[in-house]
Amino acid sequence: MRIVKHRGKWAVQVGTGNDRRRFSTGFDATRENRQLAEREKDNLAQRLNAPKTNRIKDIMEAYLADTKAISKDSLQYAWNRLDPHFGGLTPEGVTRQSCRRYIKKRKNDGVVPGTINKELSTLRAGLRWHDRNTPAIVELLPAPAPRDRWLTRDEFARLLDAARGIDHLIVFLHLAIATAGRKGALLTMTWMQVRWDVKQIWLGAKPNGKKRATVPMTRTVETVLREARKTALSDHAIEYAGEPIKDIKKAFNSAVEKSGIPHCTIHDLRHTAAVWMAGEGVQMSKISQYLGHSNTSVTERIYARYQPDHLRDAADALEI
Repeated sequence: MRIVKHRGKWAVQVGTGNDRRRFSTGFDATRENRQLAEREKDNLAQRLNAPKTNRIKDIMEAYLADTKAISKDSLQYAWNRLDPHFGGLTPEGVTRQSCRRYIKKRKNDGVVPGTINKELSTLRAGLRWHDRNTPAIVELLPAPAPRDRWLTRDEFARLLDAARGIDHLIVFLHLAIATAGRKGALLTMTWMQVRWDVKQIWLGAKPNGKKRATVPMTRTVETVLREARKTALSDHAIEYAGEPIKDIKKAFNSAVEKSGIPHCTIHDLRHTAAVWMAGEGVQMSKISQYLGHSNTSVTERIYARYQPDHLRDAADALEI
């Protein structure tokens, strides 16, 4: 959906090719009217995406079509799990009891509390998008204690050794540590984002259009990328048989198992990168920029305790 000029007016174009449709905004196609036309585009998007009925299935499908959330795929996955239980209900049917039945079923399926809460939070977000004062009551499980898993340098070396011979996983692991980038950013990264001349890597843009961090290349990751570039068959930095990789979870988990290190997830690599920086005394403001955090206070709350001199001045004040 985008703004185009059509017969002297700003119009909203939906779709492409033979499926293309245009809706006139009524505003003359002048620079001064562009902002008004953009507002009309947003209004049109809301009207086109409005749910057909008050059934939760229609509400959630409209919400997923409209949302600009970064993790849209994970929202869709959550709704796929929720749909059989809640899809045929109206918002009034979402009660503590219906949520508890859902929680019981998912627990019986072996699903962990954190995942169940993410699914129910998706339901709550969609219902509140539809009606800020929704009558639905979405009950969650008590929040589980946050994981604090990060790899030592020895553990990471063992993980690299376990990934030997799996070229795309080797590149991914080096990029994950060197950039602290999220999985989605790394798997969609193209060679155009590698700025060889200034030795920087741009992690691209989020689905909502906001730019991710640009970080310096470490000497190690530069060497790894130059070797990968020699045999590259596609525009993507991480590829397999000339094709971009949709997910690397299976290869990663196999390497973790082979390495013998205690359980860790792909996201733990980003946490590891931040902990290593904090452990070397890197300023919180710089770590925040590296991670792409919007607020340094978020970084400080999570990573300040890993700095070697954390609370040292407080302890000094207690000397007798």
